[in-house]
Amino acid sequence: MVELQAETPLQGLLPRQAGSTALTEITPGAIAAIAPFAGRAGACSEALEKAGLPKLPAAGRSAGRGGARLLWAGRGQYLLLADKAPPRSLARHGALCDQSDGWAVMALEGAAAAAVMARLCPLDLRAGVFRRGHVACSELAHVMAVVLRLPKGFQIMVPRSFAACVAERVTTAMESVAARHGG
Repeated sequence: MVELQAETPLQGLLPRQAGSTALTEITPGAIAAIAPFAGRAGACSEALEKAGLPKLPAAGRSAGRGGARLLWAGRGQYLLLADKAPPRSLARHGALCDQSDGWAVMALEGAAAAAVMARLCPLDLRAGVFRRGHVACSELAHVMAVVLRLPKGFQIMVPRSFAACVAERVTTAMESVAARHGG
């Protein structure tokens, strides 16, 4: 009988390095979508805080607490990346959906990370504009993505089914930037 083995979305594809830029996989323990019910955003934020998780961030922002990160993902929508799923008690304040198997998460870091992203994404991701903790939902290599500014680059989240394609496109852009700029 064949024994199935769990694999991460980018297993065997990453890490990749080109010049001073690296693309690595991030494997959060759990990813949950949170959508507060109408008029319940404040109560949902307080319940998150009581559970030791970050409060709901403002539009276009993220919030971190205790190793968990909460990302704005659109009007009234948030993505929680944490070691474990949020407590079920949050369900009285908003809709919760486990999406742990639905996303591929990677980090693009290094001196040329913004130049690599400029080849793939229509946003102005320069450090002075898109600062640490800023989040945007945008196209990246023709795939919708959630992009978060990290201290040394970007966190990129794409649907799992597009993981290999996006990793390949980012790698190609990394190689192009490295060749053009000598590293």
